[in-house]
Amino acid sequence: MSDKRFPYPVRVHSPTSSLIVSTAWDAVEYLKRWPGKRGRDYRIALQHCLDALDGLRSPRTAQVSFVTAAKTAGLLL
Repeated sequence: MSDKRFPYPVRVHSPTSSLIVSTAWDAVEYLKRWPGKRGRDYRIALQHCLDALDGLRSPRTAQVSFVTAAKTAGLLL
């Protein structure tokens, strides 16, 4: 299983840290310790990132879902 690189890295910010997420694998690892609410956008992002790792979705689709979840949770500046 490869990392499935995103088209461009995404910088996420939480109250205690800042991180650059550049692959579907990085996104899944970040989603496991998600500092925001785990609502619908979170669940979609997690599923899309897992699907990208399995080759069922493109890394671009996973990235869009991850960015949407991060925006919803207020983790993007």
